[in-house]
Amino acid sequence: MLHLRITHDDITTDRAWAWAADRWRCGSSWIAPYRHELTERSAFTDGIRTAFVSTTRLAGTIPRRPEVEQVSPGSYARRLRELRDSHGDRVTVEMSPGQAVRITTGPECTSPQYLATQDDVLHGSWDLMDLRDHQDHNRLDHLAVTRHLALRTRYTAATFWQDIRLLTERATARFGLGGPLTIQFPGPAEHSRARTLQDGADPVPLFLDLLGRSLSRIPWMGSRTAVQLSGGMDSTVVALALRTAPLGAGVTAGTVLLDGEPGVQQSGRRALVLEYIASGWSSVTVQAADHLPYGPTSRYSRHTWVSPYQDIYADALDALSGRFTDHDVRAVFTGIGGDELMATTAAEDHGGWGGFERPDTPPWLGPVARAVLPDIDTAITPAAVVPETALMAKTVCGPAFMRRGIWPVHPLTDPLLVRFCEWTPLEWREQKRLLREIIGRTGMPPQVARPPIAENFRQIITTAMRRHGVPRIRTILDSGSPLIEAALIDADGLATVADRLEAGAPAAGDHEVVFALLADSALVRR
Repeated sequence: MLHLRITHDDITTDRAWAWAADRWRCGSSWIAPYRHELTERSAFTDGIRTAFVSTTRLAGTIPRRPEVEQVSPGSYARRLRELRDSHGDRVTVEMSPGQAVRITTGPECTSPQYLATQDDVLHGSWDLMDLRDHQDHNRLDHLAVTRHLALRTRYTAATFWQDIRLLTERATARFGLGGPLTIQFPGPAEHSRARTLQDGADPVPLFLDLLGRSLSRIPWMGSRTAVQLSGGMDSTVVALALRTAPLGAGVTAGTVLLDGEPGVQQSGRRALVLEYIASGWSSVTVQAADHLPYGPTSRYSRHTWVSPYQDIYADALDALSGRFTDHDVRAVFTGIGGDELMATTAAEDHGGWGGFERPDTPPWLGPVARAVLPDIDTAITPAAVVPETALMAKTVCGPAFMRRGIWPVHPLTDPLLVRFCEWTPLEWREQKRLLREIIGRTGMPPQVARPPIAENFRQIITTAMRRHGVPRIRTILDSGSPLIEAALIDADGLATVADRLEAGAPAAGDHEVVFALLADSALVRR
């Protein structure tokens, strides 16, 4: 939520921080909070210590003014305690002469906060691309890159580059006097086990009540709000909750539509949901087949840098965000977190949250990557308040919307909902029964809650890789890649996948070579 540049020369009682234009400034240092009607920024000082806060605005509150407020030492300490004890979405910067700069996050992390140091200056941004010039391109973090290439991502402070760190949930970064940037993880969040319901007890009403409370936390307006309504269980339940909210009229429902028979089914199911919702909602759609990754107009085909933490469907999603902007949308609700709410735990032994990754080793992994595979689970965060896979999805999703001036909202990651679903018995979470029950009780046709055909992007990505991925792979093999030089990618394995795709006989998982291409695109402008 913060874009910043801080040098220790400016942390002194001889220089005062002040708000000017769109940021706090002091000498050559500055802190620019993300400006949006659903966020607020504030700063306060006791004359020695100064704190800067960027947080989500809560409904029913008057936004604080950004000017630095003078407070007593007691009030300064009290306000910091209140921030640390709160469960909101926030980033806080604390500084005091002769002390390390402290940057902390809350448990929800709607937007990522990346940090880097260069020449004793601390740089930070919610957009990774803002920090490209503040790191050594040759200092790759082999373990972080391997996690990406092997599709075994973990929630961790590491990024592709050793010089750029992600400030994870509830973590504290310290930028010391001449010392390195350090990140301290918090203690593990407490989690609960499933409980047994009393005979006849129904978890649906309480789930809906908690979801409604989550929706009401921020002051959104239906006419300036969108929901990503794909027709899946998660986004449909969010849309149904928005329908009954006090300001739920006039929402824009948007999605990326699949191709072929799954796309026909998806369109029909969405139409049934929108017919049920009514409420003056509008619908905007983008065809996935018109925005294939690495196609002629794809951002991945341009001679420009891209983030490795960008969605592989970024082209289609960016087109959809553009449609939202055309409708004057300033906030978008997503279904992120729904899979995790309904997931089974490791103790229930259906894979838990870790069941979303491929079990085998991709053929494009090089010897260095294979050598570090046993270390995949090292240096990861302790248990988070919100499921780690949902936090990673937010890290991917947030910057893309924020660049468009749209604030993303993820109600299914609300900590109260997370705790409630941990208590919910297995039989209500399996196959997303609870969510399907919510949809089924509306009286909509059964295919809305239980579509007969699976709807996913696998065929779309396979098509993209056959048409556009194969030529890209041939280019990489001909001109080289830092990932091949570092033995993180095996050229022969990559060529084998390209051959199978070109022959129209891909093996299971070959379409996921798109992640290897994305890693290369993050390092080389072709």
